[in-house]
Amino acid sequence: MSEKQRNFWVKRLAGFFAPRRSARHEVAGAWNTEHMDDEWFSSHFNYAADTVCAWLAPHVDFASARIVDFGCGDGITDLAIALKRHPAEMIGVDINPGFDSLPGLARAQIGLRSLPPGLRFEAIRPGQPLSGLMSADVLMTWSVFEHVARALLDPVVADLHDTLVPGGVMFLQVEPLFYGPFGSHLGRFIEQRWAHLELSDEALWERVRSHNEEIPAKEKEINFHSRSLDAYKRFVFEEYQKLNRLTADELVALFRRHGFRVLRQERRSVPWEPPAALLSRYPRELMTTNEILLLLQKAPVAQAA
Repeated sequence: MSEKQRNFWVKRLAGFFAPRRSARHEVAGAWNTEHMDDEWFSSHFNYAADTVCAWLAPHVDFASARIVDFGCGDGITDLAIALKRHPAEMIGVDINPGFDSLPGLARAQIGLRSLPPGLRFEAIRPGQPLSGLMSADVLMTWSVFEHVARALLDPVVADLHDTLVPGGVMFLQVEPLFYGPFGSHLGRFIEQRWAHLELSDEALWERVRSHNEEIPAKEKEINFHSRSLDAYKRFVFEEYQKLNRLTADELVALFRRHGFRVLRQERRSVPWEPPAALLSRYPRELMTTNEILLLLQKAPVAQAA
């Protein structure tokens, strides 16, 4: 056998016996973060996804898990989890189809030609039950629950409990909480801390309307890119007016009321002192608590019976 023939068969046999990657991983295609330049994409692809996974990891077998993201937005965090942790299924649901822009974003930011086949998205109506559409081994939600109308909170959480399999877990994060320094979500227009607790809606809107500085890059998400600046200002302000003003204590009580057990909880505070006038109206802890992270669990079958 010639040297050329020997080399040919060495390569063929090496390829034959090499470990195979799953078809799902192959189809997803190559990706890298070298040219990522969008701060919104980066924070959700990296920080948000990594935080969710770090909290879930001790309790979840990703390879066999169906993960459902309630209020997935543009789907960037779901994409990151699908690519980094390869769950059996990664499903994002939202009342707005912002995830339609994800293929283009992924192509531009990480060079991904097509989304992983294990990743999919569904648009739902406000208050539409998930439990009739799917079940989940894992639920997650990132900065969503402050936007759920008060009247829908109990039915939504009851339905999420029904959607989760017995023993399943749920990760939840809310930031900023309403009574925190930037709980209005208007910080991209108004730098004054706790402005929403001191000023009337009319005064706040005038500050937003007259804002003429650059919007911070970390705030430029799909709603910014799909509207004129004036329409975007109006959209964000109306979202502020619809916030449910849920506190951290109320959030924990809400989920416990519907059968969830708290496995882990972290509340993150800011170091700033609230204005003296506000301290006469609200507790200091309420105003300095900016974020809450929760890991919740539905009772296993034996306990649920």
